[in-house]
Amino acid sequence: MKLICKLKDLMEERQISQLALAEATGLAPGTIGKLYRNQVTRIDEKTLKQLCRYFELKSIADIFEIQWEQGDYKV
Repeated sequence: MKLICKLKDLMEERQISQLALAEATGLAPGTIGKLYRNQVTRIDEKTLKQLCRYFELKSIADIFEIQWEQGDYKV
């Protein structure tokens, strides 16, 4: 299973840079960069709330997507 971050798409829709998003949300530029490149292995609640607030998201599904892969199973 992969967790896909859709931050890049959200940023492109709003035409906002990584640095501008970091400044607007108070999040570290490195955090924004990792999410943008889908290189994050975990995300804390504060980060998720700041991004949802900034983009006015109503669901976590608007920023993260689960991609099931062959061989994945329910635990």
